Amino acid sequence: MTHSSPSTPSDPSTPAPEPAAREQSRFVRDLRRTIAVIIVVAFSVAAIGGIIVMLGDIESEPTFQVIATTAVTGACSVAAFCGATLIGRRAQWFGSATILLAFITLLVSILFIWGDPYMWDDPVPGSTGLTIGDILYQVLASIVLVTAVASVSSLILLLVPRSRVVRIGLPITLGLLALGTSLVLVTIWVESAWELEWLTRLNGIVWILAALGVVVVPLTSLLLRAGSKPAGADRAGETSARSTQPSSSEPSSQPAPALSPSTLDRINAAARAEGITADELIDRLLTAEPRTPSADESR
Repeated sequence: MTHSSPSTPSDPSTPAPEPAAREQSRFVRDLRRTIAVIIVVAFSVAAIGGIIVMLGDIESEPTFQVIATTAVTGACSVAAFCGATLIGRRAQWFGSATILLAFITLLVSILFIWGDPYMWDDPVPGSTGLTIGDILYQVLASIVLVTAVASVSSLILLLVPRSRVVRIGLPITLGLLALGTSLVLVTIWVESAWELEWLTRLNGIVWILAALGVVVVPLTSLLLRAGSKPAGADRAGETSARSTQPSSSEPSSQPAPALSPSTLDRINAAARAEGITADELIDRLLTAEPRTPSADESR
């Protein structure tokens, strides 16, 4: 008589493999690839149109309109690509907003290029000589400014605050960009603001400091990251690896070490909590500065 062995219940403390993280990472890659393809196709079509009209009458108005459309499409494509770099990261909402701003800027710019804003020459009630066309130009200038600043901010948000310089300089630079944008918007919409000398001086100082942060913070992050590993570390690592690696004549008796499924699940969970991918989490941990163990840990 054969007795069937009872099934062993699964341990609830052992996390089950979650393919959702891999599916999410694959979706993010596909989304980035789709956005990149759309940007390349749109700009390529605009560029081909610009080349075609350049072969004809270059002094006609449609030629200037097509060339302006090509330039605007290229600029908005770059802005959208800057926003797409944040997809799948913690600040992906800002990247999505940047892509939306780039699309709106492209539409408004094309309307201005192929339309006639001055057809709305009716004066705005309660204003001194301000027409609806002037307001539309103010709207266009404001959208272009905000889109440009958002695209630059998207690239800055790619920096991982590993060092103290980035942790301090990143929010300061973003704050200066926001302040400078606000000051320029004031000068766009308030005509009397150009007569304020202190506002002009403040605007110039803020943008100089913002440009300094945009250049210095990323370069400092790259220099600190490159200098975190000693120059002889790679050679020492290669020497130790060669000394511990078995020769080709001796067969390897031990299998290559591999991570358990529970460890992979823990890594994926920690990466999701940080809003990044598992590869980015491992890269952050491996490139972090080594911590000096305490007296208790060294015993």
